[in-house]
Amino acid sequence: MHDIGQALLTAVALIRSFDPELTGIVTLSLRVSLSAAVIAMVIGAPIGGALAVSRFRGRQAVIVLANALLGLPPVVVGLLIYLLLSRS
Repeated sequence: MHDIGQALLTAVALIRSFDPELTGIVTLSLRVSLSAAVIAMVIGAPIGGALAVSRFRGRQAVIVLANALLGLPPVVVGLLIYLLLSRS
């Protein structure tokens, strides 16, 4: 328990001092997360809108598939994409 308390105190000290390395890590993390969210919105919003207003054969199956894919954990999807993009 002493190690956890010491780690928390160190974390608070780094945050209070605006450590440049910590600030860079947080900034990079926020940039990556924001860009991923924007890319997902740019791709997903038009597709979702088209799916909502258009009527076509197999629409219900596409909706079921989309809902099933939304239930996948992000780590699984990331691993599948990595496997698709890797050379080995």
